[in-house]
Amino acid sequence: MVQKAMQDLTYSSLCFPEAIKARGMDNTEDIPYYFYRDDGLLVWEAIRAFTAEVVDIYYESDRVVEGDQELQDFVKDVYMYGMRGKKSSGSGPLPACGSALGFPESIKSKEKLSEYLTVVIFTASAQHAAVNFGQYDWYSWIPNAPPTMRAPPPMVKGVVTIEQIVDMLPDRGRSCWHLGAVWALSQFQDNELFLGMYPEEHFIETPVKEAMARFRKKLDTIVSVIAERNKKKKLPYYYLSPDRIPNSVAI
Repeated sequence: MVQKAMQDLTYSSLCFPEAIKARGMDNTEDIPYYFYRDDGLLVWEAIRAFTAEVVDIYYESDRVVEGDQELQDFVKDVYMYGMRGKKSSGSGPLPACGSALGFPESIKSKEKLSEYLTVVIFTASAQHAAVNFGQYDWYSWIPNAPPTMRAPPPMVKGVVTIEQIVDMLPDRGRSCWHLGAVWALSQFQDNELFLGMYPEEHFIETPVKEAMARFRKKLDTIVSVIAERNKKKKLPYYYLSPDRIPNSVAI
């Protein structure tokens, strides 16, 4: 399953706006109330603006980006030891999200560095939160995704009985083990750091601290927008609210 998933993994598939378009879910008139898309785009744009600000602080020009050997080595390592063959753009510049090309071997502009950083941050924070913290909500109803099956699935539609279905589903012991696992995976840590929280001061320059403050302010605004919308919903969607998005994957 992992090998099959990796075959379909491209740089574009990690760019949230393009992933939404590729699934045909970007039209808000035809598909309203798709909160994963709506909230995700808000968070994506906030991260993109933040990375652009920070890149502008440390890189005067595209040439400086291209000449940053540590950066180029990192990008090349990602390609060589993880994403080789994933529709790479070769030694050329990083393609735009949504192009047919993929993971780069180098980055040659400030804009593309900002985009690359946005992909990394969004994937390790918001995207993970969106798929992780709803596990108990979905999997706690065992037939939604049974952890084991005690009989082969039916091969013909419309003939299976409820008794046969029950016989296929896991027993109480295995179901309880499954519930405990997905409950644990869906919990925040006691000392969880959420998106925009940076208690360790790796960046001490005033311009960066100001950029962080603006980032947190944008995230707070998104939290308020989502909270206000959810007040009117019988089934609220809050997985992509920034106050519920950890800074990074933590399991």
